[in-house]
Amino acid sequence: MRLKRFVLGARVAVSLFAVTLLGALASAELLIYHSLGETLEVSAVKAKYAGSLLVSAMHGSMYEYVTEDESIVIVEEWIAAGATQQGYDDGVKAVMEEDCTNCHSRSSTMTDAMPGMPLTRFEDVKKLTVRGLPGGKLLMQLHVHIFALGVIVLILSLLLAAADIGRLWQVLLPIVGFLGLWMDAAGWVLGSVGEWAVWLIMGGGGLLAAAIGLMSLLVLLDCWLRVPLLGRIPDPED
Repeated sequence: MRLKRFVLGARVAVSLFAVTLLGALASAELLIYHSLGETLEVSAVKAKYAGSLLVSAMHGSMYEYVTEDESIVIVEEWIAAGATQQGYDDGVKAVMEEDCTNCHSRSSTMTDAMPGMPLTRFEDVKKLTVRGLPGGKLLMQLHVHIFALGVIVLILSLLLAAADIGRLWQVLLPIVGFLGLWMDAAGWVLGSVGEWAVWLIMGGGGLLAAAIGLMSLLVLLDCWLRVPLLGRIPDPED
């Protein structure tokens, strides 16, 4: 059964679903913009997914509290040198006290205090220097990410199969969507191995977003119009 033969209520529901996904893609781009900085630079993505949680926060969500960019450089160089106690005492401790410990301390009374993530001692800061997303956070985000987006790609694939779209697109776009999802997830996991994993994240995320966006748009249009150039020749039994 073709999309155009769905009852009016079903076509409205499908259209609203497609519009919602397109809006979600737009909001995701704004979220990436906000969390990674003013421009989607490779260095910012590396800091978030293949760098340490500490440096990632200083580049991203906590950047407004960083006194100067030199503070980030000091922390990055300390981590690259092995994150030693001596290096912490010589420079990083002062950075933490100036930029971080007003909120990140067990006794902070600030409005945005984070006593559960203190940065007042070497041991506290050292825990946040491991490359890649922390294990617990990685697993929590990854299973939601894979399941939710996998279901979305599946639903769009089924709707696209009922659209008056050429069979090439009905096959190609779902493959691109799932391939992008797998690449993106693999990049998250391999971020702790090396910075090269960032290219999996960026490439996979781009493929996934493009597939979801294009499938959503085609489904939306096909509910009400004939899509030019991509339309299939209707089967006689349709």
